[in-house]
Amino acid sequence: MLICNMGNQREYIPTGGFSQYLYKDVSETFELNGIKAKIVKSIDVAAGEHDRLPTYSDTSDMYFKLGNDGTAIQAKLYIGRVMALDFDWGHNHKNKGDGKTFPKGTVHVQKYVKDKNGKFSRLSDNAQLMTDSEIAKYGKIILHFNPNVIFK
Repeated sequence: MLICNMGNQREYIPTGGFSQYLYKDVSETFELNGIKAKIVKSIDVAAGEHDRLPTYSDTSDMYFKLGNDGTAIQAKLYIGRVMALDFDWGHNHKNKGDGKTFPKGTVHVQKYVKDKNGKFSRLSDNAQLMTDSEIAKYGKIILHFNPNVIFK
């Protein structure tokens, strides 16, 4: 199923949809605990550029990104169509401030914040393991797209 879907900030229409669609679905929608999730891919990634998940969602609450091996390596949760949390397990991660480390395969969570100018930042230096409530709500969804992840 290859349906164009979602976009980024300049294409975002707050009342719904996008002026231009920059991503396509590469999986069916999976729904659990009231969360709709699917794997997406950028329609046109320039040579040498990193394929990123969108800033804004359209009809799903969670989007997943595939790694080179064809398994999901990252997910973003959207609240009110805006990215809120990043779940990542596709690489080794180390917080610069407190030195916490997360080996590849272990899900670490990072929050997104939006400044007064509308620019988003991911709080990469404050990554944490998933909380018990996050595992209860999103764990089975993440496992659906990658059954090999570790939560704690």
